[in-house]
Amino acid sequence: MKERKKIDVKNYSGYFDVQYSPASQTCLMDIFLPAGEGPFPVIVSIHGGAFKKCDKRDEEMILDMLHGLDKGYAVVGVNYRLSQEAQFPEPVKDIKQAIRFIKDHANDYHFDKEKIVVWGGSAGGYFTLMSGLIDCFDQFDDEYSSKTNTKIQGLVAWFPPVNFKNMDHQLKESGLLKHYPDHDADDSPESSFIGVPIVRSDDLVQKANPETYLHADVCPMLIQHGRVDEVVPYQQSLEFVKKAKEICGEEKIIYEIIEGANHGDPLFSTPENLQKVYAFIEKCFE
Repeated sequence: MKERKKIDVKNYSGYFDVQYSPASQTCLMDIFLPAGEGPFPVIVSIHGGAFKKCDKRDEEMILDMLHGLDKGYAVVGVNYRLSQEAQFPEPVKDIKQAIRFIKDHANDYHFDKEKIVVWGGSAGGYFTLMSGLIDCFDQFDDEYSSKTNTKIQGLVAWFPPVNFKNMDHQLKESGLLKHYPDHDADDSPESSFIGVPIVRSDDLVQKANPETYLHADVCPMLIQHGRVDEVVPYQQSLEFVKKAKEICGEEKIIYEIIEGANHGDPLFSTPENLQKVYAFIEKCFE
C-alpha cells in the first residue's frame, strides 16, 4: 500500500494534537492559524478513508483546505474514531463534539464561533453532511457535552456516501461496479462503520443516513461529485440533493457533477474549482 504523504506542522503556526473530546485519545484536532490576531472564520477539515483509515494530516485530505490560511481563515483538521475502534453513532458524535469544542474555546484559539464551515470528501463528506444536519438532534450528544449549539454556517461535501444500501446497485446501474459485492459485503467499509452487515440492518442503515436528519433550517451546502466515481456513485449525492431541496428549499443547495471525475480526482483540486469553493465559503461567512 502506498504510504500517504503528510504535511509537516512545523511549517505552520497554531496548536497541534489538541484533545477535543474525552471519548478517546484519538479525538485530536490540529489548529492552523493565519497571520493576524483574529478572531478568524474557521474551516473544519474532515478526512476521508472509508471510515477506517487515514489522518487529519494526510496531504490529499487537507492541502486544499489550507489555502484558506492565505484568506485569513483558521483551518482545523479533525481526527475521529475509526471503525476499528467505534461504530455509528460514536464517530458522528466526535464530529459534533469537535464543532462544540471550537465554539466553546473560541477565545482560546482566536476563532470567530459564528463563522464555521465544514469541508470533507468521501467518508469525510459523509461526516460533513451530518455536521450540517444534526445540530438539533441530541442523540449525537454525550453526557459530557456542553449545551452549546453546533449549528454551522455552511458545508462543502465532496463525493459523500449517503444511503449505504443503494451504492452497489447504483454502481452496477452505471456500469462502474468493478467487483461484486463491494459495499454490500459483510466486511465492507459501510458495514464496519455501522457494526453489522448493511444488508441485514435496514434500521441502522436508515439511522446512519444523512437524509434522515434533513430539516428546513439547514446551512447552505455545496455538494460536488464526479460523474464516473467508481467508489461512491454520483447518484448518492444526487438523491440526497433531491430530498434536501424538497425539505430545505432550492436556495440552500448547490449541486455540481464534475464530468469525467473519479473518486478523489485531481479535478476537484484545480485552481478553477477551488476558486468556486472558496467563493461559496466567503459567501457563507458574510
